[in-house]
Amino acid sequence: MKNIILARIDDRLIHGQITIGWLKKINVDTVVIVDEELRKNSFLSDMTKNAAPDNYKIKILTEKEFIDYYDGQESEDLLVLSKRPQIYESIQNKSRIFKEINIGNIGSKEKSKKIYKSIYMNEEEKKSIKNLLEKDCSIYVQILPEDSKIKIEKLI
Repeated sequence: MKNIILARIDDRLIHGQITIGWLKKINVDTVVIVDEELRKNSFLSDMTKNAAPDNYKIKILTEKEFIDYYDGQESEDLLVLSKRPQIYESIQNKSRIFKEINIGNIGSKEKSKKIYKSIYMNEEEKKSIKNLLEKDCSIYVQILPEDSKIKIEKLI
């Protein structure tokens, strides 16, 4: 059985806050990135895997592959990363895997509004967050491990 230690929305995926901040504070065996496009691009997949410290298994999976992997027999502690809340919503609609999700960074884009520091959301992302909340998934903002958790309901 898999144990999700941290599920995080961060459009930068593996970067300094993850490698220097989170991975030093949480105990995981495997970093799983759920990203359809990255999964299909072997060059970018290799670059992303090389950005991670050597002592972790790195898996880049589609949503379906993640659900199958999560349901597998091997016992592992996981850090799950994805760029957008819609990915978590899609997975949660098929299999109630996530109990809580951390939001670390969602960059600015067209029609998005700043809700907190480096977190910008458009209406589609807010709708996905609200749907996840309705499915008993706790969602909070916590940029770094030493920061306090802020419930997303206070920000959107």
